[in-house]
Amino acid sequence: MFDELSRGLYSTDASIFEVMPLGAVAPVDADDVAAVVRCCAEHKVPMIARGAGTGLAGESLGGGLIIDTSRHMRRIVAVNGDEVRVEPGVVLQTLNFELAKIGRRFAPDPASGGTCTLGGMLASNASGARCLKHGYTRKYVSRCRIVLGSGESADVGREPIVPRGDCPPRLSEIIRSTSALLRQNERAIRTMRPATPYNRCGYDLNDVLHPDVLDLPRLLVGSEGTLALFTEATLKTIPVAGGRSAVLLGFSGLESALKATRLAVAEGPSAVELLDRRVISLLRSSDADAVRLIPTSVECALLIEFEADRPSEARRQAQALIRQVHEKERLSISAQIANDAAAADRLWRLRNQALPNLYKLNDGPQPLAVVEDVGVPPEHLGPFLTRVQEILQRLELTASFLTHAATGQVHIRPFVDLNDPEQSAKLWPLAESISTLTLDLGGTISSQHGTGIARTPWVSRQYGALYPVFVALKSIFDPHDLLNPGKIVGSTPNGTAWPLRTTHFQQHVPQNEGTAEQNGATRQSLQMLWPAGEVERQIRACNGCGHCRVESPPARMCPLFRVSHSEAAAPRAKSNLLRAVLNNADPKRLAADDVRAVADLCVNCKMCATECPAHVNIPKLMLEAKAAHHREHGLERADWFLSRIELWAAFGSRMSPIVNRLLEDRAARWVLERVFGISRHRRLPRFSPRSFLRTARRRGLTRKPSGGERVAYFVDVFANYNDPQIAEATVAVLEHNGIEVYVPPGQWSCGMPSLAMGDVDTARELAQANLRVLADLARDGFRIVCSEPTAALTLTNDYLDLIDDPSARVVADRTIELTAFLEELREQGRLKSDFDPLNLSVGWHVPCHIKALGRPPAAARLLSLIPELEVHRIDESCSGMAGTFGLKRRNYWASLEAGRPMLEELRRPQILVGAAECSACRMQMEEGSGKRALHPVQYLALAYGLMPQIADRLQEPLNCRQYS
Repeated sequence: MFDELSRGLYSTDASIFEVMPLGAVAPVDADDVAAVVRCCAEHKVPMIARGAGTGLAGESLGGGLIIDTSRHMRRIVAVNGDEVRVEPGVVLQTLNFELAKIGRRFAPDPASGGTCTLGGMLASNASGARCLKHGYTRKYVSRCRIVLGSGESADVGREPIVPRGDCPPRLSEIIRSTSALLRQNERAIRTMRPATPYNRCGYDLNDVLHPDVLDLPRLLVGSEGTLALFTEATLKTIPVAGGRSAVLLGFSGLESALKATRLAVAEGPSAVELLDRRVISLLRSSDADAVRLIPTSVECALLIEFEADRPSEARRQAQALIRQVHEKERLSISAQIANDAAAADRLWRLRNQALPNLYKLNDGPQPLAVVEDVGVPPEHLGPFLTRVQEILQRLELTASFLTHAATGQVHIRPFVDLNDPEQSAKLWPLAESISTLTLDLGGTISSQHGTGIARTPWVSRQYGALYPVFVALKSIFDPHDLLNPGKIVGSTPNGTAWPLRTTHFQQHVPQNEGTAEQNGATRQSLQMLWPAGEVERQIRACNGCGHCRVESPPARMCPLFRVSHSEAAAPRAKSNLLRAVLNNADPKRLAADDVRAVADLCVNCKMCATECPAHVNIPKLMLEAKAAHHREHGLERADWFLSRIELWAAFGSRMSPIVNRLLEDRAARWVLERVFGISRHRRLPRFSPRSFLRTARRRGLTRKPSGGERVAYFVDVFANYNDPQIAEATVAVLEHNGIEVYVPPGQWSCGMPSLAMGDVDTARELAQANLRVLADLARDGFRIVCSEPTAALTLTNDYLDLIDDPSARVVADRTIELTAFLEELREQGRLKSDFDPLNLSVGWHVPCHIKALGRPPAAARLLSLIPELEVHRIDESCSGMAGTFGLKRRNYWASLEAGRPMLEELRRPQILVGAAECSACRMQMEEGSGKRALHPVQYLALAYGLMPQIADRLQEPLNCRQYS
């Protein structure tokens, strides 16, 4: 990947830095890595290994070739007893999920465990909040396969100082030279270390050289890819703790909390976390549990966790601490105890929300990870925090503190606006002052998160006489300085040379001020509604943390990243994309084909906007990019066809006898694929000979009711033309519960298919037509009920981005999804419960757009009201269908792979049928499982005895024939 756009996607990580690489490559296996390294060595091209890019020090950035091992090298090779062999792209959370099946885990637990890779953990010698008990990654590595800077591969462990005869020549040379270097400098290695044992800075040369062997894994772990590249590692695992407990203590001041920390350490905890007042205030403002657990008088809090072989032992430790700190010494003003693992997890959830809450403050100065990794001896923690506050006051800055109190590790996040030159100029003086203070107290400039770009300038000062040994070691392994140059040793930039992430856009972006031609050749116009400066604010709000690369439940984002594992598919890449485009002087850059290719990797599920810590509206940004491409180039044939799905659905319904037969014909499906790009493998829904809107006119539902409690039913395309039984069940259930239903004539498709393709003009026309129908109803007090979640989301969310009219807000405020409306009736005691038993086991999938609506999903509670009905909640993944995405030939297999976790759950024998509110999800569920899937309202209508014909529907076999 050497194009400008791909290079830009790899130019940032979770740090505040930006370095444009020469290019990037995603090796498939160890042989690929070796081949790439040999080529780079021959041509003297620098190399930078990269995992998930979640590092905070810029250690995975550089001007050479990025080697991304996270995309393909993801195998858990073998699990053997208490050891496991992994490739570097394996995600920690994925590994621990597999190990949990045999009651084991990998001990280090960095906060980015849901996204960080084992390769990154090896490179950075990762630890985590439980470093006090479990230490660093290097403690758990017994062997590793590496590629040296010459391109030679080697399998290394505790190697004899006198190399064996079969040892590769280059490795033999390294072993002899390294052993001699370490032996000559034994005294400096022993004495030139910080006073705190919790140190991650530079090369860790302790416990590497033994009388007869050189422990190469211990040396290489933490070297940040500057000595060799990892292609496989053998890791030691530990048993999952038999019991866990936790204590949350509130204090009126820091001094009391630090005294309590010393008492807590005596009880043998696994973690002691100190939360400052800013973090506590944010928690209390956003979490009901925090309000209940932390009184307003608390200035700081300690979260102490205990792990033990037995639950009773963990409880005993927690209770002993409460008695000592809260009852005897009276140091704390509040105390909460969690006596089991589930309760402890609830307390830890508060701690884990700390950073996400900080990043929700995305207006103005942001919390920056620049001096957030220092460590001091725990006994100096109080004076250190006091003096850091003085430094911040002197520079007129504020900061938040997350502190591992028992180990003296402090994560300081100063609030700085990188867009303000005056503020950004304070970063270097701040780093210099805090680093100097840290070293004066015998501490380390890096206790957890690595050296990288951020801390390399102070390595020589921390290690003094030992620093030349680091330089010599680097020369032994990498004489041409090609492996991640400039990290740990090498050039040390000053503040003016720090490659801070670009934040000043070269172009002014007008907000809906006419066409590009009207605005002039140097300006790009936007086709959706954005408040002034909002595009720039959204882009800057993304800090690159990589949380959007998470792949395990309960998180959903991003379905396409989970299929491809490519950086371009990750939501943060979309933010990088827009930032690069707006830094480009070409007014047509946003409409370029390569930009559209990345934008098409967003399927508008809206999960990233929902789950991103900073709530960056990536879906809207990508819709804007698609709109720019559509305005410049129009739509491809397949996109044009699918963006007008209502037109074709209406035609299919009117010609259903012919169309339905053609959909079963192999030749017709082949033609449909060739002409319109609709996969011949996809099982397409049949068309109803009579649309629901025609039926509604015949039944008088299109006559506005004059009194009583009324709703206006907005009917989606699928329920109108493909499965009117959904709409009929909706009306029947609502009327059964005393709600008069009005089906407004003149309503059209909500417009989402057009919008998702970038055809904003068509989507806006549909929105305006629907608002003309719905706005007056909303003003008259009608609730607008949608049985399709996508329609509800479009009316409540997307219309506000398309039309600057009070009518859009009125409609948005009065629109509600059907199951949410029925849940309101249940909560008010107005939902009838005269259900007949249904002896069924239903797998209910939670659609993404139900989650994006922001209300707790309600269908499971409603279905559980039906006697004898067993409901299995399936919240494993997106279905992968993503509206019309899964219909396309080029997306069919990716769609099924994206939905695989959900489909695997649905295929379980104990689940007989499926349920989901979303029509596209139900199509995928039937396609991938062979089981009938209905809308929840259909089950309710059947159980009410309103539509017995639905029972016959459940018995109908699915035609799952594949069209090959």
